[in-house]
Amino acid sequence: MKNKCLLTKAKQILESSQPKELTSIITDEQLLEGAYQELVEARCLFTQAQEPDMVDYAVFRLKAAEQRYDYLIRRIKLRDGYKCRVKKGELDGNN
Repeated sequence: MKNKCLLTKAKQILESSQPKELTSIITDEQLLEGAYQELVEARCLFTQAQEPDMVDYAVFRLKAAEQRYDYLIRRIKLRDGYKCRVKKGELDGNN
């Protein structure tokens, strides 16, 4: 009887101390906003890089940010029914 009470109390303590699962849905638009911010930061890093290793890193980060941003734009367009093709680098803001 005593063991059953202890087991019940232990179970209650363990259940109350476990973090509740928080599920949050991140929309494509929120992902796109984050990707745009990442792209802006990568461009800033590229313009300020002076040492060869930092330039290499900045180029790598800039290319990755551009690809992610382009991918999200294409994904949103396809989801919303746009069938136009977006070429690589077309949305980088230099046009």
